[in-house]
Amino acid sequence: MRPLPNFCSISLIAIAMTSATMGALITANIAVTPALAADGEGNKQIVVTARSLKDTEDNLKACLKRKCPPDEDIAATLAHAENQFVEGDYRDARTTILKSLSRNKKFKDQYPIEVSDLLRGSSRVAEHLGEADSYKLAVLDMRDILKDNFAENDPKLLAAEIEVADSRLALGYPKEAIEKYDDIEKKALLFNVPHIAAMAKLRSLSLYTLIAQETKLEFDIKRANEKIENFIDKPIKGAENFSIAAKILKARMDRALGLEDSTDMIISELSTMGGLEKPYLLYANPIEIGEVQRARSREGGNTLNQLSTDNFEDKWVDIGFWVNDKGRVEDAEILRSSGATNWTTPVFKSIKSRTYAPAKSNDGLGFYMVERYSYTAKMVDYVTGSRLPQRSPVPEIKKIDITPDN
Repeated sequence: MRPLPNFCSISLIAIAMTSATMGALITANIAVTPALAADGEGNKQIVVTARSLKDTEDNLKACLKRKCPPDEDIAATLAHAENQFVEGDYRDARTTILKSLSRNKKFKDQYPIEVSDLLRGSSRVAEHLGEADSYKLAVLDMRDILKDNFAENDPKLLAAEIEVADSRLALGYPKEAIEKYDDIEKKALLFNVPHIAAMAKLRSLSLYTLIAQETKLEFDIKRANEKIENFIDKPIKGAENFSIAAKILKARMDRALGLEDSTDMIISELSTMGGLEKPYLLYANPIEIGEVQRARSREGGNTLNQLSTDNFEDKWVDIGFWVNDKGRVEDAEILRSSGATNWTTPVFKSIKSRTYAPAKSNDGLGFYMVERYSYTAKMVDYVTGSRLPQRSPVPEIKKIDITPDN
């Protein structure tokens, strides 16, 4: 039995901004699309801290006791909140961040990047808690702080605008998301920031791909393929390397139609480019969640139909699995969990269907990966007509990669 690596913490705040390695380039530029599919590779980078929960708690307390400056306070806050999140203490993590915001938001002009990072962390935790309004507002606040402190052509602001578009998609507004991605692409081209233009373009292409995979309509499939092929044939000047990400989208489209040649070509191309430090997902069947709940939601009608019948509080699992040197998944299992796990069957089905571009050879041991899945539902106020928010009857599964660096 292969030994399992230790894992400790994750970064809730990072967004990829460079293409220093091919792996970073690819993972930075395929959109997370939870509104249409619960799976995907996103823009969240992993940082293993190897610090205990008590250590980060003590560090934050010591920082506050000595009245540390805002940037140090925020760094200590995020380190501790990340540990709390990994331990499954989502609400404690949220409280930790909100307390820090109450202390430090007034310093947003002196420390715009740090405060925006704090808001980004807040949005991520809120999303996993199903707190849709808090998630939306935190993302907008994050963007607005950068907007007030940086020029409109600054890559940091343009990247934040992409996160706003991502949030619209996550909240179930794909049309708004596409319009915003297109607007960001135009601005980035105007301001000569080609990598941001490519990021925005690839996100819209990813969305068109997922729409086609979901509807299976000839029109949607043709539209997605034409847009992807146009990007590959006419790459954005200064961001030509981003075409590899579009080729991956094309391979996903082909796999959905039972065609595997383009997947094999992608794996070969990545290998000739030196390979990846970490396996990269090329294809997976979507996670099929809750058609019964979705049907109940569509029925409308009486109040009981519209109330959630599931308990979504404190339900999460950490799933570990190996990716072998052929890019296939082996030995997927639950490492840790909170609450009932009967909702994980479609998650395992999706994981086992995956095809990866394998990482560089490591003597045939494969690559071990760990992912956190949270079973949640949005807090909404329209289901009963009450002023008190209720859980939507439509479940959602949120994913974040917590694979250790070591």
